[in-house]
Amino acid sequence: MSNPSSDFRWYTLQTLSNNESKVKRTLDRNIKEEEMGDFVAEILMPVKTVKDFRNGKKRESEMKLYPSYLFVRARLFDDEGSLLEGPWNFLKKTDGVLGLIGGMNPVPLKTEEINTIIQQMADAADKVVPKVSFHIGERVKITDGPFANLSGNIDTIDADRGRLQVSVDIFGRSAPVELEFWQVERDDRE
Repeated sequence: MSNPSSDFRWYTLQTLSNNESKVKRTLDRNIKEEEMGDFVAEILMPVKTVKDFRNGKKRESEMKLYPSYLFVRARLFDDEGSLLEGPWNFLKKTDGVLGLIGGMNPVPLKTEEINTIIQQMADAADKVVPKVSFHIGERVKITDGPFANLSGNIDTIDADRGRLQVSVDIFGRSAPVELEFWQVERDDRE
């Protein structure tokens, strides 16, 4: 019977700030080139897609759920529980990597920890969330569409759809207007 520590486990890899994507690309490429597939099975970089509005343009970008960290499913110990220096060095010496949590004695994530991370990735998939969060009653200025430059108060928020309803004064009356998050910004004049 094999020692459970010799199985593939999830480990946390710390990277230099803003180097997560580069490190993941390098590792994915080097796993094939250096034939490390028997030791390093998978690299996760949990992200969510965020939507914002800059310079009059709607943009989507990826936001890391765990900035400066990647999660690696790897076999780092032999059947006797000794550290396998080959795969450990392979990970540690990659440009942009600061190290593994636990250093020379990498600490695997608990099953519930990695399951939470995988669930967060699944929840974030196919969902675009606004970069900014709003609150009911908050005053906002409309930046796009037929009501641009008007201000109003937020009545309802639908975070899943990225939409909100704003009461604006039009022709002396308060009227509800449905807008996307990216079409408004906080009204700092109030």
